[in-house]
Amino acid sequence: MAELPAEDNSVEPFIIGVTGASASGKTTVCNKIIRGIGSHRCVVVCLDWFYKGMPPGTDPLEYNFDHPNAFDFDLLQETLQNMRKRQDVQVPVYDFTTHRQSGSHVIQPADVIIVEGILSFYSNQVRSLMHMKVFVDEDSDVCLCRRIKRDVRSRGRSIDSVILQYEKFVKPAYDEFILPTKRHADIIVPRGGENLIAIDLIVKHMELKMRQHDLRKLFSNLYLMNDNSQIRGLHTSFRDRTVTREEFVFSADRLIRLVVEYALSLLPFQSKAVQTPTGHTYYGIEYAKNILGVSIIRGGEAMESALNMVCQGVVVSKLLIEHGPSKVDPHRRVVFESLPSNVESFHLLLMDPVLDSGSTVACAIEFLKEKGCREENIIYLGLIASPEALKSLCGRFPSVRFITSNIDARCGPDGFVVPGVGKFDSRYFGTT
Repeated sequence: MAELPAEDNSVEPFIIGVTGASASGKTTVCNKIIRGIGSHRCVVVCLDWFYKGMPPGTDPLEYNFDHPNAFDFDLLQETLQNMRKRQDVQVPVYDFTTHRQSGSHVIQPADVIIVEGILSFYSNQVRSLMHMKVFVDEDSDVCLCRRIKRDVRSRGRSIDSVILQYEKFVKPAYDEFILPTKRHADIIVPRGGENLIAIDLIVKHMELKMRQHDLRKLFSNLYLMNDNSQIRGLHTSFRDRTVTREEFVFSADRLIRLVVEYALSLLPFQSKAVQTPTGHTYYGIEYAKNILGVSIIRGGEAMESALNMVCQGVVVSKLLIEHGPSKVDPHRRVVFESLPSNVESFHLLLMDPVLDSGSTVACAIEFLKEKGCREENIIYLGLIASPEALKSLCGRFPSVRFITSNIDARCGPDGFVVPGVGKFDSRYFGTT
C-alpha cells in the first residue's frame, strides 16, 4: 500500500550535496559513501565539470577559479532537474591544463546523485534540489598540503604557483563564499575521509532511505503508517462505495484513531514517576499538556471524536477555508477561525482526512504561521493523500510533520484523490 502505483513508480532520486574547502577530502568521502551504498546505485556530479572556462588571453595566475562567477550554476541546476526526471544528461568535460571545456559526456541518473564541489551549496536553486547536505571540515594546513601534492602531480603546476594561488584566491574565497554555506549543512564531517564513524552513519541513513519505496525517501518530515492487514482491511471497507454509512463511519473512525495515536509518538514528553497500587514506583513519561487540535471544516471535524478519546480534555479549534467555484481552484482563504489568542504556545494537530491538491492544508499552515505558530509545532493528520500534495507540502513546509495512513495514486483533474474515497464529508456525515 505504501508503494507508488505503476504509472508513477519512479520516485525521484535522492540528491546528496557534498562540499568543503579545496582538498578537504570531499572526493574521498564521496567514494566511501558510494562504496557503502553500492556503485550501481550512485552517480557523482562534479561541480568542476561546470567551470565556464577561463576567458581568452587571461593569465591563469590572475584568474580566480574559486569565485562563484567561475561556475555555470544555471547549467548545473538544469542538469540536476533533468536527472530528477531520470533522464540521461550530457555534461561538460573540463581540462584543468588548458582551463577550457574540451567536449562532453553522457551520464545516467541513479537512485542516489552526489553533487560534489567547493561551492555545491552556494546557489539557492541548486541547494533546494538536495535532500541531504554534507560539509567536509578539515584543517586548512592539511588542505594546503594536499592541494600542493595534487596540483603538482596531476595538473602540471609548480609548488610556488600553487601557494601563490592559494594565498591570493583559494583561502579568501573559502572564507567569503564556502565557509558561510556550512550553516546549510545537515551533517558536518570533521577530518574528511578519515572519519569512518560519520561516513558509516551517512551510509546507514542512505540504506534506510533506499529501502523506502515511497516519498519518505525524499522527505524526512513525511510519516506513513506501516502497512498491515488491519489497516488494509479498514481501507478496503471505507473505500467501498457499496458499504452503508454506519460501516463507513466505523472504519473511518478506527483509522482516524490509529493516526491520532501515531501522532502522539511525535509529541514532546517528559519523564514522570508514579506510585503503583502495590506501593512501588513506576518510572514512565507524560506527554506535553499544551496540545491543540485544529480541524479544517468539514472533514476535519470527523477526527475530533478520536482525538478527544485519545487525548482527554484537549482543546479543539476550527478553521473554515473557502475556495473558488471549483475544487481544483488553488486559491484559498480562511473565512472563520476559533483559535485561542495564545495559539503560538501550543503543539498543533492539524486535521483533514483527505489531502487532495494540498491547497487547503497549505492555506491553513500559512494562516497558523501568520498567527505566530512555528512550523516544527505543527503536525498534519490525514487518512489518504495524493503524491502531488505531499511533494508540494513537504518541500514547502520542511519542519511541519505530515502523517497519513496511505499514499494514493494521484490527484485527478476533478480535484479528487484516485482511487480515493469519494466525498469523505458527505459519506461520513450523511449529507449531500
